[in-house]
Amino acid sequence: MESGAGPANVYERMSKAAAQLTPLFPYDHAGSIVPCGNVLVGGPEPEYGHFFHWNAVNEVVVTYGSHESLLGSGQIMATQHLHGVNSFLRDEKNPEAFAVIVVTQHQSEEGDQAEALIARCKNCKAELVRHAYDATPFPLPGYDVERHGEPGDPVRQFATTLGSTEFAALRNTEQGRTCQACGHVNAPFPEASWGWARAVAQTGAVNSAYRALRQAATAQSEQESQS
Repeated sequence: MESGAGPANVYERMSKAAAQLTPLFPYDHAGSIVPCGNVLVGGPEPEYGHFFHWNAVNEVVVTYGSHESLLGSGQIMATQHLHGVNSFLRDEKNPEAFAVIVVTQHQSEEGDQAEALIARCKNCKAELVRHAYDATPFPLPGYDVERHGEPGDPVRQFATTLGSTEFAALRNTEQGRTCQACGHVNAPFPEASWGWARAVAQTGAVNSAYRALRQAATAQSEQESQS
C-alpha cells in the first residue's frame, strides 16, 4: 500500500470524488508527497464560505483548469503556513465558474506534524473557532493509530479531512457561530460543499466492510474445518 501506486488522472479522480482535498494516491505516510484534488463549481446552490488553514509543512497549489476563477489555468502557487481558503471562484453563483486544483503537501519525515483550521467572525473578523489537531503521519512515533483507524485497516483516515470534519462540527455549534467579541451570530459553515464528513464516513464504512469480510471468511474457514 505504501509504494508501487500507478499513475492517477486528476480529472478522472475528481469527477467521482466524495470531498474536496481528496488524496489522489493511496499513501500519506511519513516523507511522502501527497497531492489532493479539488473540484469547485459555481451555481445557485453551492456555497463554500471562508476559513483559514495552518499547516506545519509546506503546500503547493496547481490549477489544472479554471474559468471565472481567481486562480488561472496552469497557475502554480506556494502557500504560506497560514493561508485563507475559499472556492477561489469570482462569483460562486455563476454556473459557468469552475476550478480544478491540486494541493500538494510534503509529509513530515521526522518529528510531529500539526495542523489547525480557524474561522473568523464575518462582522468584526475576531476569531470564532480554532481547531488544532495532530497530523503526524504513519509510522512516526507520534502517529495516533486509533484516531486514524484500526490496525490493519486498508485505508487510513486522512488527517486533514478528519480534522476539517471536526472543525466544521465545532464551527456549526451555537458557540462556534456566535462571536464573543461583537455578538454577531454567523451563518452556518457550508460543510456539505466540502464533503469532508462524507469522506470520513465512507472511509470508516470501507474499513468496516473489509473487517466484516475477513471475519466472514474466517468463520467460513472454521466451519469447513470442523465439518
